[in-house]
Amino acid sequence: MKNTFLAALLLITASFYGQTDKKEPYSPPDEARFAFEKEFPKTNAVWRSEFDGDDGNEELYVADFTVQGTRVSAYYNLRGELQVLEHAVKPNKLPQTIQSYLKKNYPTYKIVEAARIRKTPNYYTYEVGLTSDSKFYDAVFSDAGDFLQMVEKDR
Repeated sequence: MKNTFLAALLLITASFYGQTDKKEPYSPPDEARFAFEKEFPKTNAVWRSEFDGDDGNEELYVADFTVQGTRVSAYYNLRGELQVLEHAVKPNKLPQTIQSYLKKNYPTYKIVEAARIRKTPNYYTYEVGLTSDSKFYDAVFSDAGDFLQMVEKDR
């Protein structure tokens, strides 16, 4: 009885210990961190890594942060070069041409997220995340609001 009680106490103590472990924050390579600090001085970011590229083998280092209440993500490669800058956009703040196109062509789809994307210094697109029948899609539009493509995504 005494041994059973001690074993149960040890098991309970171990489970509480496991719940108190704190996960260390992700730390990107110095090149990515230095480039971010140069581009966005005095900005605090939460870092993560993500795989991209044609076959998903290119690791990108992502700084998530907020600017004037807007969620922003900056994607860097291993050399510290900014690859993508993504600004969240509220669906009702999308350009009217995009809102009209979606209402006309995808009336049953639900907008779950939207962002303005910069992939090169002067090239912007809008990506609008849509759901329908438990599938997720990205509708991609030019900066002028012209429809470019619809891409089914794994969520």
